[in-house]
Amino acid sequence: MKKWIRKLHNLITKDINNEKEAKDLAVLLRVLSLIYIAYYIFVALSLTHLYHYGHAFIALICAGLLGGCFVITYDNRTKQARRMFHIVTIVSASYFTLMAGWFMNFQWNILITILIIFYSLELQMSKKIYYMKLLFVLIVALAIFTHMAPTYREGSELFSFFFQTIHVFFYAIMLCIIAYCYCTKFNRAEEKLRQFNQKLIEMASLDALTQLPNRRSMNEHLETLVYDNDRTGKPFCVAIGDVDFFKKINDNYGHDTGDYVLKTLSELFQNIVKGRGKVARWGGEEFLFCFEGMSVQQAHATLEILRLQIEKYNFQFKEHSLKITMTFGLEEYSQIIGIESTISKADQKLYEGKNSGRNKVVY
Repeated sequence: MKKWIRKLHNLITKDINNEKEAKDLAVLLRVLSLIYIAYYIFVALSLTHLYHYGHAFIALICAGLLGGCFVITYDNRTKQARRMFHIVTIVSASYFTLMAGWFMNFQWNILITILIIFYSLELQMSKKIYYMKLLFVLIVALAIFTHMAPTYREGSELFSFFFQTIHVFFYAIMLCIIAYCYCTKFNRAEEKLRQFNQKLIEMASLDALTQLPNRRSMNEHLETLVYDNDRTGKPFCVAIGDVDFFKKINDNYGHDTGDYVLKTLSELFQNIVKGRGKVARWGGEEFLFCFEGMSVQQAHATLEILRLQIEKYNFQFKEHSLKITMTFGLEEYSQIIGIESTISKADQKLYEGKNSGRNKVVY
């Protein structure tokens, strides 16, 4: 039984090949078409019981047309399937309401078509509202006409009550299915929007080349560290690192090689600062490091390890084999001078290191 249910599920949810058409609308039409086919077969059997063979035949025709609606959703003709579904539902609801009377509840099938109209994305909202108004006018017209003109309904009151009860269950099922599809569609759209917003946040906070946090992101992080330091006294250090003779790398080997060097260095940085702090691309070949919960001596020891790793690392890009060094200026954050002055002092020490031979950590 589970196997057959799985096959039916796969059949109903099968994707469509036309990218211009929505899969979710096709799936909804398939589900509703199958339910309506069963519904019209039941109507046909009920009318046959009352000896209304002509009306029963019309109900079977409706079931057949909806079977065609089900089939053409697989032929990338969702728009045609939707139109056929609307026409069959509206015409049959009007016909059977006039034939059986208002209190047999056939007219409420028209409300199902209104929900499908609003579910479709291809129609403009103005058209959706226009069609809704027309269908409401149709319902009112049916109400007036059925209360003024005699109907052809026959059968016992018990049978009428039974048929009305069946209609109640049928509409409840249809509304639950449509509500589920609306909810699923809404949740899917919300998830896509959430992912898109997350991607925008990442794009706004990451450097495109190195995938390190950018200057804006690091400034926000530093504000958090300053707040923690003011509240708890937790220390942190700031360092600025610069690639030695980076301009010569670009001039001699090309910007592709320079980009490779920056990306490779970024990977080395992330490995060394993991669990210790954060590193960001500060601009060009400059990087800003923050070491959290460390004294300046501890941060200096960490930077020395990083400096030696870079010095020993073989940067191999295409046919070029390069040796790279970096110079760092390190400063511990002080509440007295503030974060901007702390970064400025680290920058000054960086240039002291540049002017005194490079490939060192100055603190």
